[in-house]
Amino acid sequence: MKITLFAENSLSLDLDCITQNMTKLAPDLTVVKGRASFKIKGFFVISPDAYKQLSPAILRESEDSDYVALFTANPYDNNYFWEGVDNKAIISLSGWEHLTTVPLNNGVVFFLCAMIVQHLEIGFRHDENTGCINDLWMDKTDVDLGMKSGTVCSDCLYHFHKHGNSAHTTVFSQIQDVLNDISAASRANMDICDYWRMRTVEENFDVFLCHNSQDKDAVRNMNKRLQSKKIRTWFDEEQLPPGRPWQELLEEQIGQIKTAAVFVGQSGLGPWQDIEMRAFLNEFLRRRSPVIPVILADCNQVPQLPLFLKQFTWVDFRRSVPEPFGRLFWGITGRKT
Repeated sequence: MKITLFAENSLSLDLDCITQNMTKLAPDLTVVKGRASFKIKGFFVISPDAYKQLSPAILRESEDSDYVALFTANPYDNNYFWEGVDNKAIISLSGWEHLTTVPLNNGVVFFLCAMIVQHLEIGFRHDENTGCINDLWMDKTDVDLGMKSGTVCSDCLYHFHKHGNSAHTTVFSQIQDVLNDISAASRANMDICDYWRMRTVEENFDVFLCHNSQDKDAVRNMNKRLQSKKIRTWFDEEQLPPGRPWQELLEEQIGQIKTAAVFVGQSGLGPWQDIEMRAFLNEFLRRRSPVIPVILADCNQVPQLPLFLKQFTWVDFRRSVPEPFGRLFWGITGRKT
């Protein structure tokens, strides 16, 4: 499902952060920021007139989107948060500061989750406000309770599991992860974007597992063994969601990961593996971050390696003395076992 977001310039929203983290937390969604300018004509949002007045640029840019969310500071003439027309929803954030002390970005993410839940037909609309994301929010201040609760109530869950589309189960589970973050940030009165940035810093990886794809099974086993020792590993099949440009995600992480382990098996070095190693070498020179060559047990003959890799102390799993895994653990953590 692709969702495109537009917002008026008068709103101080961090759509770059929101799109990046929603897609990260819910990889079955593609959430993107629209480039076209958006502005409501007149003071009130009047449906369906406001939808008919959307610019050709917005319509062209969002024609391949399953859902389009447009955020405005103008109020609806009926005081709603939004009304949907076809696959588009103009969402009013008018007077937000009078409804809640929770930051505006939290409301954007919360409303996106609410629209997705409705689109997937997860549960049903409530006449009363219970803290469920399917509440009507007749008293608009109750949106504060909704954000801090970040829940889908038991009645809606029962309805979904009994009558819902099982194909939606995965994406719904991902949306629940987003709601958990909204709840935690909102109860702390923290901007959801600040919350995500803080958590990203806390979750920096200890080691990047650089390897030839033909050695995937051996490195997968090594990854599990390292994780069992509470080492936070960056392993491609766990960190790269389908449909995303992996080079960009890799470049984002290379400057933050503390250590690189370069695995060499019987298949030798892959072409991209060499590029990754050279990028880490640059980081090593700049940050003095360790780069650890690791010879796998099935490597019959160590191939001719680039000169820069030879200068680092190796870990050799073809030998039992010195014990190789302990040396790898030492190189990654700085703690000798």
